[in-house]
Amino acid sequence: VGLLTIACARLLGAEQIFVVDHHPYRLRFAADRYGAIPINFDEDSDPAQSIIEQTAGHRGVDAVIDAVGFEAKGSTTETVLTNLKLEGSSGKALRQCIAAVRRGGIVSVPGVYAGFIHGFLFGDAFDKGLTFKMGQTHVHAWLGELLPLIEKGLLKPEEIVTHYMPFEEAARGYEIFEKREEECRKVILVPGAQSAEAAQKAVSGLVNAMPGGTI
Repeated sequence: VGLLTIACARLLGAEQIFVVDHHPYRLRFAADRYGAIPINFDEDSDPAQSIIEQTAGHRGVDAVIDAVGFEAKGSTTETVLTNLKLEGSSGKALRQCIAAVRRGGIVSVPGVYAGFIHGFLFGDAFDKGLTFKMGQTHVHAWLGELLPLIEKGLLKPEEIVTHYMPFEEAARGYEIFEKREEECRKVILVPGAQSAEAAQKAVSGLVNAMPGGTI
């Protein structure tokens, strides 16, 4: 989700895009492919401040997107609270979003959250006059706009795919994706394919058949 939000932001004309992650290979891809400015939160204790310092007038960005949600890496305290079922989600990513966005900015949350959030900075959000947009994406509502962009080659979701696997290897595919093994970004499972090569060939045939499609 995160990488494709970067692709869409670039397509829509965003001049400056920051990406926060802690997997170097994902940060490299975002920087090389989309021209995003990478920030590794394992090396930077305050990504929001680093973002602010790189924006005009140190005012922060116009909009932020939390594409991670409850899976965001939180503090030890938050981990304990979650394990004790006293907290539904770590709020670290959301707090960084609120801190990095400018006054009157937008916080978009496609990332999934559950339960209540420890340390939610509602006062800061109120003071900044932020607008929150969140919830499950209404996929069908956007297909009419997205599919033509894909057909014209302006948006290429296939670029983030790194693994093609037979459907029978789904368990292994999920494991590779979850553990970020083999520099995995996205896995496509193909029913009926007998090998990874056959799976990729089948998908390539579909993509290449589309106007502007390449893989």
